[in-house]
Amino acid sequence: METKQLSSIPETMLITLWAKATETDKHDALLHDEMAKKIIGNIDYDFTKFKHGKLSQIGCCIRANLIDEEAKNFLDKHPDAVVIQLGAGLDARYQRMGCPQVTQWFDLDLEEAINIREHFMPETEKNRYLKMSMFDTEWIEKVKAYHRPVLIIIEGVLMYFKPEQVKSFFQTICEQLGEATVLFDMLAFFALKHSKQHDTVSKINGNAQFLWSELNTKTMETWHNKLHIAHEYYMSDYEQGRFPLILRLLYKLPYFYKRFNQRIVRIDIK
Repeated sequence: METKQLSSIPETMLITLWAKATETDKHDALLHDEMAKKIIGNIDYDFTKFKHGKLSQIGCCIRANLIDEEAKNFLDKHPDAVVIQLGAGLDARYQRMGCPQVTQWFDLDLEEAINIREHFMPETEKNRYLKMSMFDTEWIEKVKAYHRPVLIIIEGVLMYFKPEQVKSFFQTICEQLGEATVLFDMLAFFALKHSKQHDTVSKINGNAQFLWSELNTKTMETWHNKLHIAHEYYMSDYEQGRFPLILRLLYKLPYFYKRFNQRIVRIDIK
């Protein structure tokens, strides 16, 4: 399958694909993703460019596993939910979670990404694809129409957009959707505007840049009175001894812990 048509941000989906496929066969795997293994073996792309991206590889899998667990907790409470994953790329979360029998699961991304996704993971009755930008409010109307609890998942996406775009996006959800739970990852604050030094993103063709993060997640609550930070996970707490020793020691320092940690955040909009 050719990937030459991918532009810079959609191409980043191949980093997470590589990370999950690489992790799956490890004896101490943080994540198992058989679909990622299947896809990576049938896609025309030079994944060797990421071979030195050990920290990114581990980080992607910690991140995905934490979001998976939070999503499972939500679906345990709301089995009739509507789930939408924005910027889904080639992530097989629906399959990885055992194809949960939700009311509907949408995976949304730009047409260039969904075209590749369809080749490897065809739509099913419960898992439909939307070819559009996450900033296109048409998806909000589709989700609202079911009148069910809503879970929004955004992984590896928001850091590539300007702060004003991210703020406006959340304000739009608050105004137009009304109630929802949002799971997303927050870029380590130190990494902001340092994409050229990143161990995998710097290998992408084009101009993918880190543009948004918040040092204090609670700042987002000032954006709208319906937006509430329910929980956040600092990813270094879940690395299970996989990070180098020097890094594990540095994370014991409050300054480093706060600024060099990627976070998983759960927001309740109500």
